[in-house]
Amino acid sequence: MKQDWEYRREIVLPFDLPLADGQIMVCEKILRLLPGRRLVCRARFRGETVLAKLFLGEGGRKEAMVDATAIRAMMSANIPTPVLRHQLQVRDKPHVLLLFDFIPEARSFRQAWTLADPHQRELLLEKLLRLVAAQHQAGLRQVDFHLNNFLVDAAGRLYAIDGGDFLLGDAPVRRKAAIANLGFLFGHLPRRELHRSPDVLQPYLQERDWADKPGLLPRVSDAADAFRHRRARRISRKAYRNCSEFLVRRHQGLRICQRRDLPVEELNRWLQATELAPREGEKILKPGNSQTVWRTRLGGREVVVKRYNLKNPWHTLRRMFTRSRASKSWENAHRLRAYHIATPHPLAMIEERWGPVRRRAWLITDVAHGEGSNRYIPVYPEEENLQRLVDTVLAFGENGLVHGDMKATNFIMNETGVEVIDLDSMRRPLTAPARRARIHRDRQRFVRNWTGDLRSAFERLMHQ
Repeated sequence: MKQDWEYRREIVLPFDLPLADGQIMVCEKILRLLPGRRLVCRARFRGETVLAKLFLGEGGRKEAMVDATAIRAMMSANIPTPVLRHQLQVRDKPHVLLLFDFIPEARSFRQAWTLADPHQRELLLEKLLRLVAAQHQAGLRQVDFHLNNFLVDAAGRLYAIDGGDFLLGDAPVRRKAAIANLGFLFGHLPRRELHRSPDVLQPYLQERDWADKPGLLPRVSDAADAFRHRRARRISRKAYRNCSEFLVRRHQGLRICQRRDLPVEELNRWLQATELAPREGEKILKPGNSQTVWRTRLGGREVVVKRYNLKNPWHTLRRMFTRSRASKSWENAHRLRAYHIATPHPLAMIEERWGPVRRRAWLITDVAHGEGSNRYIPVYPEEENLQRLVDTVLAFGENGLVHGDMKATNFIMNETGVEVIDLDSMRRPLTAPARRARIHRDRQRFVRNWTGDLRSAFERLMHQ
């Protein structure tokens, strides 16, 4: 009979795990669970706190061997990684258990990066490049590079984790493969991080004892751009299918794409209570013929709902067999994650559909906290605020993206950031000439939002 931790997300903690040698491990906190595949938890073993990785089933045995081999290779090369203490077998099961040193108060590199200021990010990136260089020198190369494969402890030390994503070679990683791997690394970061300095790769080159040859930085940049675009496509496609992050379903003549962290019961109750229209007392943000936008409460959170209306019979006919604007916005909001451009968190997209025939559509997002840049900038015209807004505008073009409607009201600002809204016209033109022309048009439209000194300041910053 299978145990709860083998197939369920709801697990009663703590629980005991009996081992083949008669010992007991106590799982205290679930850190990650892939049902049927792997369980990662904080645990107690022989009176000590450890990090436990439990690999389930016969397939898990092979995964555990790959993971342990890569971790031991890093330990042998003195690459910072949580020490692998024990490799054990679960009693009466084929499951393999790996026990590591537990690093308290650690966060993933991605979390540390998000919370860091610019100077701290520079230091984090240098540490990451040196650590990756040490891996490459030891013949270790990540196949599925992502920033959660590194931990930062409370003292700022960086560790590599998760040996299951590595290829282990007999010699140091060659230049061509290293460039591709560095492209994957920078593809997970904002594009500007690779271009903020011509010496950005120096920590890596120093660790490998390589000369900085001409063309190295552009090759890494090309690899990073290609990876970023692939990741954006992958994320946007996932948003339309059932997976660990998204749920696609039908409900009373509606097709619903929603995030799994939005409870189905809450959304259904809201649909029934509101009939997808603003209720009395709710704040209307934009009344209009083509779209209606309002604030409402969905369960315990405040959200914004944008309803795309049908203006007349001809508009209805035209929309019946084309993608809805809500669908385009839903996809583009998720694509922007890959480019590190902030937008209100999309929660659900709803369409009235009968087979291929579409009618009205709705997009539900978290609230963008702040004011339109047309109101924020005149009150807070400091250079750093202008630069934050310009950086967001330029990020579209630098990633080959066209917003399509760069009105000042489509940039929501507060003291910490800028969020972009109205994404139904966003696209990435297929050819380079088309991209250049439309990006130029985007930037001209942005500058036309401003007059006088503000316009001069924005023109200067846009061309620095």
